[in-house]
Amino acid sequence: MKTFQTDKLPGRTVHTVDGDEYLWFSGTDYLGMGHDEIFRSFLDEGIDHYGLHFGSSRNNTLRLGIYEETETMLAKWIGSKSALLVSSGVWAGQCVMKFIDYVVFTSAASRSIQNHYAPKVHPALWGNERKLCYDPWSHWAQAVVQEISESPKDTAHIICTDAIGSPIVEAFDFSIFSKLPSRKNIWIVVDESHTLGVYGKSANGLYKSIAALGKFNVIMVSSLNKALGIPAGVIACNSQTADMIRKSAWFSGASPSAPAYAYALKKLLEVNHYKAKSALLASNIAYFAKCLKSSDLFQSVPGHPVFCSEGSALFETLLSNGIMASCFSYPSVDDAPVTRIAVSTLHQKEDLDRLAEVCNQFIC
Repeated sequence: MKTFQTDKLPGRTVHTVDGDEYLWFSGTDYLGMGHDEIFRSFLDEGIDHYGLHFGSSRNNTLRLGIYEETETMLAKWIGSKSALLVSSGVWAGQCVMKFIDYVVFTSAASRSIQNHYAPKVHPALWGNERKLCYDPWSHWAQAVVQEISESPKDTAHIICTDAIGSPIVEAFDFSIFSKLPSRKNIWIVVDESHTLGVYGKSANGLYKSIAALGKFNVIMVSSLNKALGIPAGVIACNSQTADMIRKSAWFSGASPSAPAYAYALKKLLEVNHYKAKSALLASNIAYFAKCLKSSDLFQSVPGHPVFCSEGSALFETLLSNGIMASCFSYPSVDDAPVTRIAVSTLHQKEDLDRLAEVCNQFIC
């Protein structure tokens, strides 16, 4: 697929270096935080107080209190007992996956560990023993429940899955895991990179609803650099697990996120800004969905800002009509390209009207 270059941050529109302008319906800045003035003001305060970065281990002799202050507030917002800030969402996942065997063996008596990787689970949750699965998510989940239920009680199980399908959007029904036996050695690791900031009453994701099933331990990992606009990642879990991860070489040896962004995140949570932004996003999503003559064109999930179509035909049609979506192989170069449209809080009704007009013409 053709690629484009720009030297400006896209918002409602994007200007390419070739001088062309398009309506921009791509990326993962769902809440429009890249252009948010309240966010900018908090970030400026953070830079004034903490500087541009903190070149140190989080476990060094001298520690910046803003990290733990923000982690406490972030955990309260997510609904977990503890939260850890790390440099990115991918590292949040890999930090957990590199250390989880130790966590599992330490937390409950187990003879062995069996991993269960969901179809198309994000590379952030890949481990060394990953086996590919091409079944529908629901079939995979049912098989996992049956396999665990029939397994010896001293076999620990680690279930790794995204919270929502990506790049093809698909809703997952986690209630199926309520059928799991109640054992201390069953763990679910969930990547919420495309739901945190978008789903939940306060835009706080799915952690609380998954943990409420009560049959297993839950670890949530997520990028904060999508809907929330913070170049960092988070690990949300119980306090015992967080303490073990905090003491690990994988956590101690990694550079932290910039403290100014941690400060901005804390302030944004204090004023409940993400909840207000997610309400605006929900309004834009509902408006666009209402303007579509048919829902058959897209694979989408009600309330989620991403609309997908397999192949490149829709992408090319949109592009020829002054609208830039995305269409590329993800997460690997060997994957089939997907046309992906992302609605954000930055879009105005006339933008959504134009997008729907072109999509409706494409259907006809």
